[in-house]
Amino acid sequence: MHKERFMWTIKDGRKRLDITKIRSDFKTVSQDGVHLVCPKKNVWDWEEEEKWLRSIVVDNDGFIVSCSWKKFGNYGEFTTDTSCLDKALETGRPVRFSHKEDGSLCIRSIINGKVVFRTRGTLYGGEPGEDGQASFGDRFRAIAQAKYPILLDENWMKDRSLLFEYVAPANTIVIRYKSEDLVFLGFVMHDDFQIGKWQDLVTIADEAGLNLVRLHNLPTDPVKIMEEVKTWKEEGIVARCEDVKGNLDQNFVKIKSAHYLANHRMKFSMKYPTIVEFIESANIKSEVQLIAELQACDYDWEIIESAKEFYKQYVTICQEVQEIQDDASNLTKEFFLTRLDAERADPLVRKDFATLACKQQGMVRTMMFCLYDNKLDRINNLRRKFILSGGKRR
Repeated sequence: MHKERFMWTIKDGRKRLDITKIRSDFKTVSQDGVHLVCPKKNVWDWEEEEKWLRSIVVDNDGFIVSCSWKKFGNYGEFTTDTSCLDKALETGRPVRFSHKEDGSLCIRSIINGKVVFRTRGTLYGGEPGEDGQASFGDRFRAIAQAKYPILLDENWMKDRSLLFEYVAPANTIVIRYKSEDLVFLGFVMHDDFQIGKWQDLVTIADEAGLNLVRLHNLPTDPVKIMEEVKTWKEEGIVARCEDVKGNLDQNFVKIKSAHYLANHRMKFSMKYPTIVEFIESANIKSEVQLIAELQACDYDWEIIESAKEFYKQYVTICQEVQEIQDDASNLTKEFFLTRLDAERADPLVRKDFATLACKQQGMVRTMMFCLYDNKLDRINNLRRKFILSGGKRR
């Protein structure tokens, strides 16, 4: 148990954060009497109380002045969250499938009396890019000025953080967008971390003219949902449902399409040979060990899910190449059992062995000659090439 269980208190009905009780996996950046708290890197053993530390800003008294969504995961990643979704689907309780936009999170809050547009991990929207590109905060503000001026009103929605997805042609992750926009995702109340219910989002979007994230109509069976979403050419969905206490729209679970995951892997160089090198360099002997090593290296959930599939492929190919080597070894042993007095240097003996070896399939034949000549390094090289090629060199 982490001491973080005691980092939250309540004063005058408002949540307070004691930043001195945050563990070392999180960092604090302080400026102008406010303090940004976020993970130093990917955190895997999230305590429930820590999930709000994904990107939160508090004042000197620990009261929240800006926050992003709490940490939520993919289907199957966090057991409790996934169970809430399964239960809601099973019992017919409301579940809303909002579109998963493929952009960058924009958090609109009022900090020290001024409107601030920031993204996760930044206090005031970040710095300009090295290529002279405007900071995320400046880009968010420009869209607000052009399309949603109410967001610039310092007296509007001061008690909450409004959350948007910033999408733009120049901000492509995997999915390409034709135009720049802020898609309204919802809000979080600062006093008690209540997430805005869907009907509240509809009302705000209508009154303020915001571009509300769209909903999808999907089956109520988790398996059928996964089957349908996986065929999409877009990123996927965020399922919004009741939390463990039965509070509506407070629990989020991501479900992503196979197309998106495949393209994400390609973009970030998640390939089978890469995982093989990682497995062998770390002397990994099990899937559990693989997951632990990848987590320690700060790989995210999608990468680890991909790596698990590559690991299964790796194990299968290792078994296959071992069977090939065993066949070659057994055939070679059987040959010499029939030629107990044979000398390997004898040309006639080698000719008879070659006749036997050439009757075998590719790699078995090659390994037999290696065994005959005691070229063990050559066998190891053959094994490695076979494994790295995905089993294609027989």
